[in-house]
This record gives sequence, structure tokens and C-alpha cells, in this order.
Amino acid sequence: MFPETATPTTTFVVAVLIATAAQMLANRFRFPPILLWLLAGMALGPFGLHLMHVESMEGALHTLIELGLAIILFEGGLSMNLKELRANGWVVGRMVIFGPLLTIAIGATTAQMMTGIDWPLALLFGALVSVGGPTVILPIIRQMRLGRNISHVLTAEAMLIDVVGAILAIVFLQVALTPEMSGMLIAEDILLKIVVGFFIGLAGGRLLAMLLSSSWAKDVEIRTILTLSSAWGVFLLSDSISEQAGLLAVLMMGAVLQRMEVHDIQRLKHFKGSLSMLLISVLFVLLAANMNLAVMHEYLYPGLIIFVILACYARPLTVLFSTMGSHLSTNESLYLAGMAPRGVVAAAITSLFVLILQESGNPQSELLMALVYIVIITSILIYSLLARPLKTMLSIDGGDERSVLIIGGGQIGAELGRALGEDREVRFLDLNAEVISSLKRSGYTAICGNALDPLYWEIIHAEEIGAVIVMTGSSDHNLLIARLANENYHTPEIYIALQEDAAEKHASLIHQLQARRLFAKPYNFTYWNDQAYRKRLLYEARTVELASPLIGEKMADVRIPHGVQPITIVRDGKTLIPHDNLKFEAGDEIKLLMRPERTEEGQALILPPSKPKKVE
Repeated sequence: MFPETATPTTTFVVAVLIATAAQMLANRFRFPPILLWLLAGMALGPFGLHLMHVESMEGALHTLIELGLAIILFEGGLSMNLKELRANGWVVGRMVIFGPLLTIAIGATTAQMMTGIDWPLALLFGALVSVGGPTVILPIIRQMRLGRNISHVLTAEAMLIDVVGAILAIVFLQVALTPEMSGMLIAEDILLKIVVGFFIGLAGGRLLAMLLSSSWAKDVEIRTILTLSSAWGVFLLSDSISEQAGLLAVLMMGAVLQRMEVHDIQRLKHFKGSLSMLLISVLFVLLAANMNLAVMHEYLYPGLIIFVILACYARPLTVLFSTMGSHLSTNESLYLAGMAPRGVVAAAITSLFVLILQESGNPQSELLMALVYIVIITSILIYSLLARPLKTMLSIDGGDERSVLIIGGGQIGAELGRALGEDREVRFLDLNAEVISSLKRSGYTAICGNALDPLYWEIIHAEEIGAVIVMTGSSDHNLLIARLANENYHTPEIYIALQEDAAEKHASLIHQLQARRLFAKPYNFTYWNDQAYRKRLLYEARTVELASPLIGEKMADVRIPHGVQPITIVRDGKTLIPHDNLKFEAGDEIKLLMRPERTEEGQALILPPSKPKKVE
């Protein structure tokens, strides 16, 4: 395909094209793209069909790996939910400590016994396979729709363990290169990397936040360039003081930046997420193309045995020690024990270190690379295939913990959210800045943005949402947003507010989306928000009595007078969302929003159907 003298530019562009095509196929058929990246790289590399010439990149690959790792970890810190990390901090902290220690001990011992690899390289192997895989686990979390506890523990662990594993790996690399290094020097080196990475990352994050909030960085282009260059600058500065301290520094910098009030940080997150995805995909293709398939085939059997021992002993023991006394259920702990894929950070660090070992003349460098890649590839295959059956077997789901997302609605959307918030977590996405500010002051997760922009779905973590309520002022927009929720995030429950005639006009689309009609009746967005703005609305609650003619009737069939709006229905202590197919039961408490004149004593607020039901 390309001549033997292919340039680094040619190789890089081919890798980008292959990575993009693989990403599109993976999205279309809904499986982790990392598998295609690896297979494509191995098939087209110098040890496969020889259509890609990674050797032409020489030192450029080393540079690309380092800069790519910096952006990947910075984006990870920027996306880290510190609130949830605090909630699960004790579990995550123990997993980040016990995980690498157990993996290094068990992995190194097994690798040395199975292959005879030197002990310094065996310890380095253990450190490398302790590095997690956020690039693999995050797509699994999105597709599986796991509960918040599992999702946030797995995400935080994957982000933090990358840094811990990388720091331990660089220490063992130095041991392999200089065997005479004493234990005291090793401890001092680890402490230095942590201190340098923490404080430079902290200072860099605060300084960048100040610059982004200043008048010097108003333009979006300047802000993105400033953020990118700052991340690389902090990485380089930390690495110049203590090698590989830059990994912790950029993660810390991203975490600090996302915690501070920075204008339009969502756009920065989106840009960094896109850049991170590009770098991840290209790195995987290039690294896979650089693998020696003959060596991998030679050590395939011991590599698989090592993976089985790590999966059956190291991971379960890590979870056992980490979750004892925690709020996680037994099934949640078992799921954590069965989910530990490795990803691009482990692969990239391995390739980087192998290049260093080869330069030093170490004869076992290719053996090390083969073992690590066998564990990475096997973990991706096994855990990707195991994720759904294990979830079903352990009855893992988000349950009542899954959030409700209310899109649009203005003041009425806020009132609906407050009513639902009595027993469910509610999040808001609206273009009304005044309403969003008010909700934020009340402690809600609220984002001001356009729901047709996928960026805001990422920001609000749409993969965790169990129900979406779409109630903007346009029926057409509501249907478009509902389609986005259905097709991109497979939201289990979708409720759409529709105006007059919209239900009949779009009946087939509503059926296709398996959506429900919010409030069961035509919803006049302008009227209700105008009444709310003028403070002309009152709350009223009515209970469905045992002898009520409403029992067994669908909301779509009952008559609701003008100026009365059912907001929620409380049944057996649970708050339900009113929709067209909801049937009334005895004891239901209907919460109503209405004009004051409708509260006159004895006035019926919900009436049974005017015509008798047909006998089927």
C-alpha cells in the first residue's frame, strides 16, 4: 500500500483514518472500539500485512505517546466528578492502594514462574498491568447503564489508578535499569513524584482558571489553545523535575480546573474529550501495529494463565479489602470484582518503557511487551463480553438511584422537578438562564444549554438518566430531543409534552420512540409559564377515594378543567410522572398546580370520562 520509505506523516495519517473508521463501525454496532483499533493495528503493521510502517516514526512515536498521555489524563481529571468521588472516596482510596500492590505481587510472581523473566522486569510487568482502563470502562458504563455507585467507583478508580500504576512503573523501570538502587532511594523517588505532581498540578490548575476567567481569554479559540498548551507545559515542567510526575500533575490540574467556577468550561471539556478520543484511537492503532506478533504467539499461553490468575485472585481480593464496611451491596461488590479491563494508558506506558529498555540493550523487553499486551487484549475481550451477562445475573441496575432529567419547561419544569425530587434525583437542562440559576442556588444539578447539542448530554451524564422529561415550548423540538435520548442513550423512560394535534400528527414516531405523553393532555407552554411568572398558581392535593369513578381510568381519558395541571401522582410513597397510559388507583394522591379560582370548595378538579367506556 505504501512504500518501505513511508514518512512519519504518512503513517500517522493512515493511523488516523483507520482509527476513525474503526470508531464509526464500533458506534454503529455498539461494541468497544478498542478491539477494532487493536485488530486493525496488528493486521496492518510490520508484523502483519506490512501496510503501516511505525518504524518510520522513530522518535516521533515516543513524543506522541508522552503528549497523548498528558492530554488523556488531563481530560480524565477535567471530567472527574469530585462530588461523587467524595461520596465513594473510602472505597476508591482503598482500591487505588490495594489494587496495585496485590496486582504487582501476584502478577510479578506469576510472570516470573511462568516465563522466567527477570525479577526487576517481572515487578515492572506487575506495575504496568495494574494501570486501569478508563478508555474501556467508560463505554461499558454508558452501554450497561449501571447504578451510580458502581459507575462512579469504576470511573474514579480507572482515572486514579492510572497515575498510581504509572508512578510505580517508572520506579520499577529505574530498578530494572539500575539494579543497585536502594529501597530508601525508591521510597524517596515515589514521594518526590507525588509531591511534585500534586503541587505543580494544583498551582497550574489555579493559574489556568485565573487566566480563563480574565479578559485576556474571552475568545473560544484562545481558551482552548491556552488550556492545551498549559496542560503540556505543566506536564513538561513536572517531568523535568521528576520523571513521570507529569502524569499526576496533569490529572490534578484537570481536577482543580473543573472544580473552580470557570466560564464555559463545558466547551473546554468537549474539546478536550474530542482530542483525547482522537489521541487514544491513533495511539492504539500505532501501538498495536508495533507489536511483534511472533513473540506474542510464543508467550500466548503463559500470558493467558497470568490474566486468569489476576482476574480470579488479584481483582477479587482488591475488591474484598476495599469494600468491607462500605455502603455497597454484595452484588455491587461482586460486579466490581468482575470488571477490571486495561486500556490505552497501560499500552502507551508499556510501549514507552519498552523503547527505553531496548535502547539500554535489555534482551527481555519484547517479552515484557508481549505479556502486557496479551493481558490488555484478553481483559478487553473478556470484560466487554462479561459486562452484560454479569449485570443480569447479579440484578445490577440503577433502580431508584437513576436520575430524572427535565429538559425545558421553564418555571413549570422547575416545579415538576421539585415535586419529583422528594424521592428521586432530578437534573435540569434548559435555555432559561434565570430558572437554571435559581435551581443551582437550591442545590440541583442544572445546566444552561441547548438540548439538541450532544455536548450538554455529556456534561449532565446522560448515561445515568433513567427518565427524560422533554417539555420545551415546541412539540417538534421535543420530539427531536426525545429521539436523541432514545437513539444515543437508550433512556428507559421518555415523556414528551405535546401541544394540540401533535400527538395525532406524530403518532408513529411517538410509538417508535416508545415515549409517553406527559400530562396526558395538550400542554400550553406559554400559558402555564406566564401564570407561573405572574405568581398566579397554587398547589392543591386531592386523594382518589375508594368509591371514586376515576379508579381504573387512564389519564388520557379523564377530563381536566382549564387552569388545572396535574404535576405528580404519589402512590405507595413513590412519586409517579403523570402520562397518558397511567391508570388511577384508590389512594393515589394527585398533586395539582392551578389557578386560585379553581380551589373553590367542592369544585371537581379531575372528572371521569364524559362517555361510558365501551365494553370489549
